[in-house]
Amino acid sequence: MCVVLLTNSLYAQNKEARLNLNFRNATLESFVKQLENATGFSFIYGEEVKLSRRITFEAKKQTIYEILRRAFENEPIRFEISGKHILLYKRLTPKKSASRKFTISGYVTDGASSETLIGANILESRRSTGTATNPFGFYTLTLPEGNAELTFSYLGYETLHKLFELDRDTLLNIRLNSNNQLEEVVVLSDKREAGIESTTMGANEIPIAQIKNTPSILGEADLLKTIQLMPGVQAGMEGFSGMYVRGGGPDQNLVLLDGIPIYNADHLLGVFSIFTPEAVKNVTLFKSSFPARYGGRLSSIVDVRTNDGDMKKYHGAISIGLLTDKLHIEGPIIKGKTSFSLSARAMPTAFFKNLIVDKDDDSPNVHYADKYNYYFYDMNAKLNHKFNDRSRLFLGFYRGKDHYHMDTRDDYPDNSGYKEVRYYDSKSHLNWGNMIGYARWNYVFNNQLFGNTTVSYNSYQMTLTGSMDDVTHRNNVLQDRNHYASKFYSGIRDWSARMDFDYTPVPEHHIKFGGEFIYHTFSPGVSTSKMQEVENGIAQTDTLYNTSTSRDMNGQELSVYAEDNFVLSDRLSLNAGVRFSMFHTQDKSYFSAQPRLSARYDLGRGFSAKASYTCMSQYVHLLSSTPLSMPTDLWVPITKNIRPMYANQYSVGSYYTGLPGWEFSVEGYYKQMRHILEYQDGVSFFGTSTNWEEKVETGQGRSYGLEIMMQKNIGRTTGWLAYTLSRTEHRFADGSINQGRWFPYKYDRRHSISLCLNHKFSERIDVGASWIFNTGGCITVPERTTIIIRPDGSTESGAYISQRNNYRLPASHRLNIGINFNKKTKHGIRTWNISVYNAYNAMNPNIVYSKWQTTSNYLNGYYNNYYNGKPGDIPQISEEGKSVVKKLTILPCIPSVTYTYRF
Repeated sequence: MCVVLLTNSLYAQNKEARLNLNFRNATLESFVKQLENATGFSFIYGEEVKLSRRITFEAKKQTIYEILRRAFENEPIRFEISGKHILLYKRLTPKKSASRKFTISGYVTDGASSETLIGANILESRRSTGTATNPFGFYTLTLPEGNAELTFSYLGYETLHKLFELDRDTLLNIRLNSNNQLEEVVVLSDKREAGIESTTMGANEIPIAQIKNTPSILGEADLLKTIQLMPGVQAGMEGFSGMYVRGGGPDQNLVLLDGIPIYNADHLLGVFSIFTPEAVKNVTLFKSSFPARYGGRLSSIVDVRTNDGDMKKYHGAISIGLLTDKLHIEGPIIKGKTSFSLSARAMPTAFFKNLIVDKDDDSPNVHYADKYNYYFYDMNAKLNHKFNDRSRLFLGFYRGKDHYHMDTRDDYPDNSGYKEVRYYDSKSHLNWGNMIGYARWNYVFNNQLFGNTTVSYNSYQMTLTGSMDDVTHRNNVLQDRNHYASKFYSGIRDWSARMDFDYTPVPEHHIKFGGEFIYHTFSPGVSTSKMQEVENGIAQTDTLYNTSTSRDMNGQELSVYAEDNFVLSDRLSLNAGVRFSMFHTQDKSYFSAQPRLSARYDLGRGFSAKASYTCMSQYVHLLSSTPLSMPTDLWVPITKNIRPMYANQYSVGSYYTGLPGWEFSVEGYYKQMRHILEYQDGVSFFGTSTNWEEKVETGQGRSYGLEIMMQKNIGRTTGWLAYTLSRTEHRFADGSINQGRWFPYKYDRRHSISLCLNHKFSERIDVGASWIFNTGGCITVPERTTIIIRPDGSTESGAYISQRNNYRLPASHRLNIGINFNKKTKHGIRTWNISVYNAYNAMNPNIVYSKWQTTSNYLNGYYNNYYNGKPGDIPQISEEGKSVVKKLTILPCIPSVTYTYRF
């Protein structure tokens, strides 16, 4: 067994080895002998295999496959590499022209698990034409009749070559085997949908291996924290998961879970995201040149796809950390037909009623007990059924929740002599979270048309309940009671239906079209309360209050789109599309046409250039008064008075891929925004949306910047270095805010640097590190006091502010380090992870606020009297005030340990 494994490993290395060989007027026999001596492969062929002419060429740093393809390109010979043997066959003389065309189509899957591979590359080597698999692993490619030579590749997997005679439409399902030498060291891949080789700009695929290896707080691998390391993406507050992309706000990011929008993607006020890495298969980030199939937000798209489930065998992982425990398991229900994938994550405190209990039973006057608890959990479940090669069904479910409660009880001993018992009981419970359910059907209509139909339900809800009881019993009879109970809830519910089609009439055109309908129900804040009273043993009339005037608001959103990714020449490719949308609410309809265009030109020698234009619209807003991701943030739709937000973004970029394993990019952008919302001074939306339209102003914004990125994507050491230079400003021309002048956005950070590195020392040890540097954002700080004269002639002192966001916060920087110790066991792999968040304990301000500080100048008055010769006079006392900026650090250096077992 050991000898066989060693031999296979040896020949696999020779298969990928780069050779320098010179062939001069070689016969088939001499050509074969020279290759056998150089590689160790042995050739097998019959007498019918003959050359039409002798072989003459020089091979420099070419693989055995490239040499064979070049030698037999115009010969009646086809070849196949099988293990340590190379098989040669006779084939018909290649036709110089073909009058007919046929289509090859199928799925590309993982050879071990049958999991579909998104964005796998398919290239026809002879004609230098190709395609890539769609988000469901399906591809289609139309070629002329004759010999076909296809190459299937996906980073992290072994490349597969297929040579055959194409004389009919062909269904070709491909299984790629994982390449252990590249496993978990790949950073970014060159997909047609995203990356440097694609037509689109500002699009990146983030491999799951990179997300798992990027150190984060308490050892929790976090999808959104990894995305924050990309150029043009910033965190709102230091250490939290909020995303601000190219000058946009957190509500301007469309986060999709299997194509379904997520309205709250955070746990623990934004410290963690809701995504469990073990459940995720593919992540794509779009910052500009958004494909027409995406819409509804201005700044970014984060498209997250989850695992379908292994159709061959059971496997999974168990992880135990300082904060959460995780479980992932997947496998076949009916082998080769039906599979499942199940992932769960929870804080251990979810299994306890109370985490903290503070009580005092020794006090003679009052006994008290305070009880607290907080937890969150996530659960992902998915079923995948394959009816046949044309038809597949997916059922998916997600549920995530945060819970916090505080219960207080005070018991007062009887000191009256009347057997009197009195207690005070107070309870506050806060729950918030998402729930998603969907059914998806994939169907291959023919070799050129693929369809996907999705129906889904999506809900986000926050509920805050509270109660208070002040009860007195005398002689075991209820004497007095004051009971008050309240409930506040807000949320949004969506029912949606969507159809998407992929149509490839010819290799040069890849057309996508479809439509979607969403029925929104907004509950922006409904509050009810109830009061019950008992006086002297007599029950009083109950009182019910509805303290909120907000009502459920409905909105209907309809959109259709079409886009074409087409190749004009060997150097020039375009992606052109348009999206039409309509939003109806409060008996008013808004219509929008959003053109999209991007182009890529290959300059040669590894250089390329891109340009794009994108128009986006947005019909929903998030009302928030804090920089944290609070459960009390409220989603509201546009109204008959508040118009949709629009953005036009122009981008250009240059790229270089001539250095093997490296990618370099420089992108510049300019974004215009209209009808953006800004809250009026002194306005708070904490838990209420009552009359919210009267508390906001609409204006315009602009953002422009430069993004530079250098990344290494193959090898033991991988990672990237990114730098962003940007400026974002807002203006409200009516003068209601900042006198109609431009002012910096609160998260306008001029400079941002991120460094992310991973190194694999061996199969047992690998390390990861990330370092970030950001210049500070802006806040509004009173500069001095001023006198305000009211219409009635009265005066009072107040704070003077020259302009909004007039104070620039200090820069922040942080280093995170993590190391993994892996060990293979009899049934799996055991991993210990040791991570240090904020390794050198940088005291970055996580929360910043301003406070007006008043001081007395009594001593100044005393000394003024003394020097003026009036030491006996009473000093005049006056108060002086100044604005003081307070900074609070809540995320210092935090070490963590996590244990994971994969089986």
